[in-house]
Amino acid sequence: MIGALLSATLAVGGAAPKSSAPAATAGAVERRAGPAGSVLLVESNRTVPLVHVVIASRSGAAADPRHREGLTNLAAEWARHGAGGKPREDVDAALDALGATLDVTTMPDSTRLEGEVLARNLDAYLALVADVLVRPNFAAAELERTRREVIGQIDELRNDDRALAARFFVRNVYADHPYGHPTDGVPAAIESARPEEISAHFRRHFVGKNMVFAFAGDVDADALAATLKRTFKGLAAGPAPEPNALELREPVPPKGWRIQLVDKPDRQQTQLLFGHPAVRATDPDFLPLTLGLTAFGGHAMNATMMSEIRRKRGLAYGAYLTLGQRRGTGAAIGWVFSGSDKTVTTLKLVLRLYVAFMDKGLSADDVAFFKRFLIGSHASDMDMPEHRLAARVSAEVAGLPPDFVDTYPERINALTVTAVNAAIKRRVRARDLAITMVATAPVMMKLLVDAKVQESAIDVVPYDSY
Repeated sequence: MIGALLSATLAVGGAAPKSSAPAATAGAVERRAGPAGSVLLVESNRTVPLVHVVIASRSGAAADPRHREGLTNLAAEWARHGAGGKPREDVDAALDALGATLDVTTMPDSTRLEGEVLARNLDAYLALVADVLVRPNFAAAELERTRREVIGQIDELRNDDRALAARFFVRNVYADHPYGHPTDGVPAAIESARPEEISAHFRRHFVGKNMVFAFAGDVDADALAATLKRTFKGLAAGPAPEPNALELREPVPPKGWRIQLVDKPDRQQTQLLFGHPAVRATDPDFLPLTLGLTAFGGHAMNATMMSEIRRKRGLAYGAYLTLGQRRGTGAAIGWVFSGSDKTVTTLKLVLRLYVAFMDKGLSADDVAFFKRFLIGSHASDMDMPEHRLAARVSAEVAGLPPDFVDTYPERINALTVTAVNAAIKRRVRARDLAITMVATAPVMMKLLVDAKVQESAIDVVPYDSY
């Protein structure tokens, strides 16, 4: 969902952790063959009798065909809401009886069934999950109910300015690239999708060779592998679908500074996003650029955006920037939340700071500090098994090395000032940015024009138009 796109950007900032210790891991991660040609990842930890589960396809919203934005999410939600001959209510009741959860999360690069279950109920839980993946009911009445719910969620999203800004910004920064698809889809496409194409899309992408099974907690890898082989016996192996050909091409970057003004009445505050396509997760520039952008817009109080915009001048309630970890080209995404009367001043300062960052790079002291910050932050983030599990699945989907999560501190520590500044020089496009703001158009347009922004460089779109 939208939250996955900006979770790092919108987190609450804080002081840099002082620890440089590697992330705490509860035990070795076993990687082996899973059901029907899938990959199985298992981290055993007997401390708590609970198992965290992620079962992911390597296909997400970017796999949606043109004019079918939301097809992947709709298919997964439909399968989740009735399977194995049991209606939605019976599936939910069975999960409740097991003390378990099972949710659909659609991301650009993957679609996931995520949940947790008491260890003693894992086998029964996996039987339910297997019904969803192998034996979905795909009942016509349930499809219409699911359509209404997904469209209702999109409508509800419009009440959240932060999520609304993110939805419009994704399309703004990626244009017609598949990464520009909103993960939950477009109402018109959701309404027009036919039952047979939805079910066929699901069965094409949820096949063994396109999937990752991941578990963390009170579980034995050998016993789990045997259970999965038995329970998911009916899972088709594949072949895995080819990635959307457009997904792997480079997005066309923005030209100059162009503002997408999402017009919403009676706004006293502005959600502002800016950014540009940057780099794939597997590119050698990914980690050096991650460090550089963390120094500019991370959650440390001395990161440039936080220090100059929030702490020194008090122009914004929050100011952050992050880099997306994607199989294809991820984007550098900045976020600022300010009062409407301060928006233009804040935007001008952000642009000036980002250009200076691109031109000057970082000092050796900056690089050393933000190495420590990233290593300490990683240790804190990876302290929880469910966070490690999600990170390992994301790394697997992005095509990163199997040990990427566990060796992240060493990889960051090995970065040089030269490598960081070279990545900044190659990848930061501070003079070519997509800019999206949610504000009241007549008010904001006047402020922008008064500040000498050309009216022809501003595109006004109604907030409920997408």
